[in-house]
Amino acid sequence: MNDFNIELIEDPSYALQEDLWKRLNSASVARMKPSDPQETHSFALTIRRDNELRAGLLALSYFGGMNLQCLWVHEDARSNGLGARLLQKIEGIARDLKCNVIWGHTFGFQAKEFYIKNGYIEFGSLPEYPPGYGCSFLKKNL
Repeated sequence: MNDFNIELIEDPSYALQEDLWKRLNSASVARMKPSDPQETHSFALTIRRDNELRAGLLALSYFGGMNLQCLWVHEDARSNGLGARLLQKIEGIARDLKCNVIWGHTFGFQAKEFYIKNGYIEFGSLPEYPPGYGCSFLKKNL
């Protein structure tokens, strides 16, 4: 083991990140049954008004599930149903892909109640991450 070097790369390139994810995916798929869901899809949904970004969502589907990675609504557009519209759209896409679950996380200063109001349930938490706020993991069975 002495001939290995660990290199720290701050802000790694997209190419390196993509390479590592592809390698992990290949190793994972090699352990799965051929009938298991194996395709990966990446999605972005955006809502614009007058060409200005007002809301957006990033999601990744893999192994029969959909991971919500980011959902953002401009502060002055909140409580207008934009976030719910994005969730409904990505949930429909997840169902079309035969995903059985959609999940994500939110911090204590963000939108836990929004997700619960939209049918998500908390399935885990990190009470002091970030310190003083906590993090909730939420899911919705499809």
